[in-house]
Amino acid sequence: MSESEVISYNKSVIYAAEKFAKVIKEYMKIVHKKHNIPINHNEYIILEEIVFNPGITQGDLARSLSIQRTYVSKILSSLEDREYITREQEKKSKQIIAVKSYATDKGKEIHKQSRNILVQEANELFSEKEKEELDGVSHILFKQIEKITKIYNIKF
Repeated sequence: MSESEVISYNKSVIYAAEKFAKVIKEYMKIVHKKHNIPINHNEYIILEEIVFNPGITQGDLARSLSIQRTYVSKILSSLEDREYITREQEKKSKQIIAVKSYATDKGKEIHKQSRNILVQEANELFSEKEKEELDGVSHILFKQIEKITKIYNIKF
């Protein structure tokens, strides 16, 4: 590869993926505020995992979402305080071996309302062709994530 063919970092796919993630995160903050969604986007993502995976543990949430376990714990406590989730301890004799999270009816309703708004916003933001293109890009990115985490034994 000649020097003229070298792509600068700010023109690379890595930079584009990082920038897209940051822009979408900021956009989600705006959408949540605009529609008075009672949970922030990080809470929504965790609540969605719990809705779709009842009984999921804090560790599994952290791994699944590539978020620090302590941050997941903080969000779970907040969701539990507002009665969007319940947590149950799984014990073996007297020792706690897992704490599982479940969405309450209130949590499922907040999730459903939030999801409908987010889907509506996405439908307004992206054309059908753009959605198809983004699906293709996300497929490629997930394949690369899997490859890189496997090669370099990256754990979250």
